[in-house]
Amino acid sequence: MMQTPGLVFLPLVFTALLLAQSAEEAGSRPSLENLAAAIQTELASHGDRVLGNGLYGWSTRLNKIEDCRAELSVRVTSNTGDPSVRNETVGFSLAAIDASTVELQKNRLELPCARKDKCIATTTTCTTTSKGIMVDCGTQGQSRSGTFSLEFDGDVAAATRLQQAFLQAIDLCRAPASVTF
Repeated sequence: MMQTPGLVFLPLVFTALLLAQSAEEAGSRPSLENLAAAIQTELASHGDRVLGNGLYGWSTRLNKIEDCRAELSVRVTSNTGDPSVRNETVGFSLAAIDASTVELQKNRLELPCARKDKCIATTTTCTTTSKGIMVDCGTQGQSRSGTFSLEFDGDVAAATRLQQAFLQAIDLCRAPASVTF
């Protein structure tokens, strides 16, 4: 008769150990909020790039990451001819990015969609200044593409940190949700 309480108690101990191990593993991975903060910090410090003595310039910022959807803003300035400013809002699901082909180039991070899908949505507005008057370049444009080239200033260490933060966020968003009973 003494073995019956032991048989009931033993599964409870194993369950507690498994739950403790799961909580430990989950605690060692950064949260999506922490990764978003890291990406924001890197882009605030290194998300600007200027070419040709100010002829062209890019400024990329992370607006938000919510529910595994990232939204970035890109401001492209051109001072050739009449100065123009193009503002883009870029959105995509982090789970739709193919982590195995995320590639760090010289001054950009390539974020390609999985299965060659067109998972990157971009909304563009543009203004130009002609004879001191600012006018719209045209109508607002929307497009979808299979990759996003994230421009940065070329700092290799910052680019590596940015790449790692994106890869961890992609991995976190692709991981199956845990179920508790």
